[in-house]
Amino acid sequence: MSKTSKIIIIFIFIGLLTSCGFKKIAQYESLINLQKITINGDNRISYKLKNNIKLISSETAQKRYNVIVDLTQKKIGKIKDSAGRVTRYAVTFNAELNLENESNQEIVNKSFTKSANYYVASSHSETINNEKNAVKIIIQQISEDIKKFILSVDRN
Repeated sequence: MSKTSKIIIIFIFIGLLTSCGFKKIAQYESLINLQKITINGDNRISYKLKNNIKLISSETAQKRYNVIVDLTQKKIGKIKDSAGRVTRYAVTFNAELNLENESNQEIVNKSFTKSANYYVASSHSETINNEKNAVKIIIQQISEDIKKFILSVDRN
């Protein structure tokens, strides 16, 4: 291959990369301002949920909302082995959303429930990591559902 053909191939490759048209799939229009976000529940989990919900808020938006979320967690032993020891747990989160429009004092309520299973590992630290991963996934799912709901209420 000659030197000029290598240069041409490099320019074609660079041209294809720069004009690929990459665009984020989930682009939230920041048309709302979440004034107060209050989340009642476990502090660590509430902090993560609050930060995820804040992503759709804009300080310059005209529509202002107050958000209150009551978050409850429930952990139950799901499957036991022949010796009676629990081998798999189910963790369930229930989020009760209270969304108040500041301009007309309209209140919208919605409930979100998500659950996940995790296995008991051979060591306690692995089991705790399994539980943390399950909780992380659930909180991400609930926060996405809450954001989609808030945006849909705003559009209606």
